[in-house]
Amino acid sequence: MNPRLRSAALNLALAAGTVALGLLLAEGVARLMARSARGGKEQLERNRYTEYDPVLGWRKKPGAQVVYDRREYHVEYRVNSRGLRGPERDYQKTPGVPRVLALGDSFVEAFMADGPRTVTSRLESHLGGRGCRVEVINGGTVGYSTDQEYLFYRDEGRKYAPDVVVLFVYHNDIPYLVRERYLAYPKPRLDFTTDPPVVSNQPVPPYVPAPPAAAAGAPETERPTSYLFELVKQRLERGSARTYNRLAGLGLWEPLRKLPMNEELQMYHVPELGHLRPAWSAFTWTIQVLSRATASAGGRLVLAYVPSRMEVSPQVWEFTQERYGIDESFQRGAVASRLQYIAGRLGVPMLDLTEPFARADSLLAPTYYQTDSHWNPRGQDAAAQALAEFLATRGLVPGCR
Repeated sequence: MNPRLRSAALNLALAAGTVALGLLLAEGVARLMARSARGGKEQLERNRYTEYDPVLGWRKKPGAQVVYDRREYHVEYRVNSRGLRGPERDYQKTPGVPRVLALGDSFVEAFMADGPRTVTSRLESHLGGRGCRVEVINGGTVGYSTDQEYLFYRDEGRKYAPDVVVLFVYHNDIPYLVRERYLAYPKPRLDFTTDPPVVSNQPVPPYVPAPPAAAAGAPETERPTSYLFELVKQRLERGSARTYNRLAGLGLWEPLRKLPMNEELQMYHVPELGHLRPAWSAFTWTIQVLSRATASAGGRLVLAYVPSRMEVSPQVWEFTQERYGIDESFQRGAVASRLQYIAGRLGVPMLDLTEPFARADSLLAPTYYQTDSHWNPRGQDAAAQALAEFLATRGLVPGCR
């Protein structure tokens, strides 16, 4: 054989061997990653640390403990003696130390983060780093909507005499304001024909767990032929859904399964859809009532908008568009814009966390969990840092600039 041809053949064989070895190593790493992943399925942990409340629907049990063991986090969750997450705090304030009360749902309760890494703990730390000694109280409860957060403030939160009440708003808080059930859990509904509003369905019916389903063997999950191929497929699905579907058209895999449009996504339609206007009206009235109640107690209401992952990440927005068939009549910033309008009309300061999160989020350093819709510890800190700057620069916390 010609020496040059022999040399080229050897180089080609060496290159092919190197590629094959690299693929084998990558396959091994992918298999190890798959085996080391936690199971992480929801076990209705909330039922073990919440209890029935005739006004709120449910509340956290003082002294309760539970472990969240999910695919991306392991948290030993504790409730203090007053039924809140965080350090013990008396109702009576420490002289000269202002207080911030955070109201919200699971983003604020932050069951997915260890105590020192929650948004409220990090907010207290960031304000302290600015020379502002402040006590931040975590009034968040899993599953709460804005009406329950108002009722919590009315009956319990105000006892802490907060100087600032920060209401965290997530887009799915709003549709439930005109419902008497959050998923399987009965909740209050406010009647605004009175001033202040009352709970129209008080006492709220207690939660009745569904009867256990008949035991059935867990379906066997088919193991992929190549874990590396599955890993690349999953990354592409989340990274560029349109490219994923184009390659599906070549027969590499099935295209993304289309899902029906839900009401939460309909919140992003522009202009707003008529059937959602009662919910928006209820939200506006609730903010107005909470703002008045806060002011009458000598405090100040502030709104903080919690963006979803699709509002922060263009890739997740593209995935959502492909998955639900969303067209140009839907806009990522629609909910935040409407909230800004309502807050401005009512004279309530509002921080939209979308831009701070867009700056902080990246492929290698995300601010949200990948298999969970909530902030990871980095996201908790990003929210706290942006909020600390907002409160300080606006002079909203007494004595803190």
